[in-house]
Formats: sequence, structure tokens, C-alpha cells
Amino acid sequence: MTRMVHRRAPRAIAVLFACTGTLGGACLHAQASASAVRPGRVDITSVDSITRRPLAGASVRLVSVLDTTRVYDATLDARGRARVDSLAAGPWVLTARHARLDTLGVGSVMVPFTVRAGRGVTAHAAVPSARTLVSRVCGSAAAPGTGYLFGTLRRAVPARTSPRATSSVSTLPLSAGQVTAQWLDLRLEAGRVERTIVTTDVPVGDNGRYVVCGVPTETTVRLRAVGAEEVSGVATFNTAAIGIVPRDLVLGRADTVVTTPSGPQTPEDSGVVDIVLRGAGGMRGTVQTLDGRPLVNALVSLSATGLDTRTDSAGRFLLTEAPTGTWTLDVRAFGYAPWQQPVDLMPGDTVGQVVALVRAQAMDTVRVRATATARTALGRNLAAFEERRRAGLGRFFGPGDLEEMLLFRFTDVLRGVPGVRLELTGRADRVITMRGTYGRCVPTVFVDRMRIPGTEALDSFLPPDFVAAVEVYQAGFAPPEFQDIFSGCGSIVVWTGARR
Repeated sequence: MTRMVHRRAPRAIAVLFACTGTLGGACLHAQASASAVRPGRVDITSVDSITRRPLAGASVRLVSVLDTTRVYDATLDARGRARVDSLAAGPWVLTARHARLDTLGVGSVMVPFTVRAGRGVTAHAAVPSARTLVSRVCGSAAAPGTGYLFGTLRRAVPARTSPRATSSVSTLPLSAGQVTAQWLDLRLEAGRVERTIVTTDVPVGDNGRYVVCGVPTETTVRLRAVGAEEVSGVATFNTAAIGIVPRDLVLGRADTVVTTPSGPQTPEDSGVVDIVLRGAGGMRGTVQTLDGRPLVNALVSLSATGLDTRTDSAGRFLLTEAPTGTWTLDVRAFGYAPWQQPVDLMPGDTVGQVVALVRAQAMDTVRVRATATARTALGRNLAAFEERRRAGLGRFFGPGDLEEMLLFRFTDVLRGVPGVRLELTGRADRVITMRGTYGRCVPTVFVDRMRIPGTEALDSFLPPDFVAAVEVYQAGFAPPEFQDIFSGCGSIVVWTGARR
């Protein structure tokens, strides 16, 4: 049964007719239908134009424009419908709210309609399509195949001021920060796929809100926020198919701690120190398989902080003295796909997280055929390789260099490279780590310009005989197309093909 509540509303309700064109209400129209019931009624229907599903459970409010003391509240049923009887003739405004609207950055949907005595009217409260939303929010920046990210910047507040960690944030004042977003852009030019890393900065607006437009759908995005005195870490996540993604960011504090690496060092690394970030936050949890079995010895880290640990026999982990704010939790285990998710760390609180890893699919051995097209592509790649080698910003191993090496596996190429460490994780595969801005880190790896996740399986699908050239860059020295400015780590670039 529809619940109707009659209560007094402000006289300023007439302003609801002014519909916004950004992250606010969306105006729609009403369609009249005949009815013999007096004085009048409204039949409310709703639909999400993106999912084609009704807005079940949406809260709606009806307010008379001529007499704003007439207010009716109702809740839409499982079919996204409701009926309100005994409405006075005249203009009305319906406002609908639903959790789905919040995930799209639409605070509410407003529908003006008119009731005539003895007749009924149907008010359609529809969520606009994704294309319409992107167009309204981004304007000229709404290119095909792109969407927008939006959210609020907040400050981390010590947990002792609140019994709930989720409430330990406060909204920033107007224009108190900036958000930097980065993603990989793919474009087809002259029959070739060009890959470019796009970096954009957007200011923070009213109440700490930000919007980033032009973000491709179904891609990996990295966000970082900077406030007047505080910063966030990097939040790494994938955008949705519709390209509209909400993501709040929490600003916190990080203290730098300088440590001297232990163990043997190459002469080039002597005197080099690690910088680790510390703070008043913490992270605990369990790493397991999809069927609930604990994963032992999984590597758990907070990206770009220098903090990492291993899971125990029960799959449990604990990271203490972590910087506060939004950071990315990175979990890796041999034979499983890497897992990443942003986490919000609060002062004085240890956030819990259960991570379920998915078995990695076995990759076939790379087979290179020296066709004319392949030779032409490799020739172009090696020409650019030689240009970068002349610049001298990294370590380079060309076809001639690799021919002189005794290589049993791909990672043998990296032995002796300053700052690079090989860690055995299974019977055969090794994890590659480098000395980054914040200590040991996992480098970004590109194979024939394609970025690949993790470094654990490189020896499994990169036979050394089919590796034509390798480039190794320390943090901050990689070319833009092979760089992740947020990771604080270096890059390894691999070119496959016949060496002769």
C-alpha cells in the first residue's frame, strides 16, 4: 500500500522547475491519461534507462506548486510504480530519490506534471541514458566511448573522535584541493594503434566535489588528490562499461622514513637508501581462494608506500603504521591473478579486508613467426629502441647483447642490473622488484607495447630465444608511453621477435 504523508513544505518549492544540466536533478515530462475519478490522481512509473530496470524502492515526494503545504510521500513498489489519489487540480512537482541515482552522480529526478479535476496523469520518473548524462555533465568533452569520474574529497579524522571509522571523515571547504587522473588512451591512426598515457588535473569545486571527463570506458584509471596540507595515495580501479564511476578520495598524512637496504648490493647501489611512508593507519585481513581456502605466503602491499608483508599459514596479514588517506591495496600470489582495490585508512584505526584471488589462466608459449609484417613492425620498434638507447636514460639490451648472453630464462637478462632484484616465488617463476621512490616495488611491464599485469609469469610465457630487445628504466626515467607516474616504480619494456 502506498504511504501518503501530508506535511508542510517551504514556499521556495517553485524553484524546482529550474532543472540543472550537471550533477543534479534531471527534468522530464508528464503524459496525461483519461480517468473518471475525482478530484484527480497520479500514477507514477519509473525506469533506469541504462539498465532497463525499474527503480524499485525509490522514495518520491509530490508537492503542489499552488499550495506548498500539500506534500505527499510514497515509495515505489517492486515494479517501480505507485499511485497517489485525492490530488488537488493544478501543477505539481514529483522528486524521486534512489541509491542508483547516487552512483550516477544524479542527486534526484524531478518531474513536473499537472492534475486536472476528475482525471488522472502518469508521471514517468526515468533515469536518463548514459549518453545523455555524459553529455550534460561533460559538454564538449563528452567524446564517444568516454564517461566521467566524480566524487568528494574528504579529510581523514582520528577514529577516536567517532566510534565508526566510516564516519571519520570531514568534507573539504570550497576549492581546497586538486585531483589528478591518469589512464591509457588507445587510438587508431594511419592503421596503427597508438597508445598514450593521459594525465589530467581537475580542481575541487563546491563541498569538495570533483568531476573528471573524457575517461574511456572499461579502462584502468589512477586517481590522486592533493589538499592544502594533506594528500591521498593513488586509487587504482577499472571504469565501468557505461563509463560513469563514483569514487570518493580521503586525504591523509604520511611521514617519510629513510632506511638503509639490507643484504648484498651491487657497486652501483652502494649508498642508496629506501624511503618508506609511515602514518597512524593500519590494514589487516585475510587472503583466500574463491572457495575459502587460505593462501599462504601471498605478497600484500600498499602501493607506493614501501609497506608490504606476507600472509601466514591462515592467510592472515597485518600492515601497521601505514599512512592515512586513500591508498591501493595490492595482493599477489603465485598462480593467481593480481588483485588491486582502493582502501581508505583512518588515523588510529586498522581497516579489515577479505581478499579472494582468482586462479590465473595459463598462457601459451609465445610463438613468433618472422612474416614480412612482423619483420616490418619489429624493425620500427628496434629503430625507436636505438633512439632511446642513444639518449642513455635506462639500461638497454639489443639483439646483439642478448646473443652474447647465456640465457636459460627471460629474467636472466636482468641479473646485475642496478636496483633490480629477482625473488623466487615458486619452482620456476620469479617476481621482479626494483628500487623505487618509496622503496622496493613491482615495475610496470610492457611486452610489444602492451601493458601486462604483474611480473610473476614472465619466465613462463617469454622464452628467451624470442626476446629481441629489453629496456629497463628506473623510476621517473621511462618515456611517457612506458611510464606510470603514480607508482613510484620503474618500467621494463620487452620487444619480441627474431634477433636476426
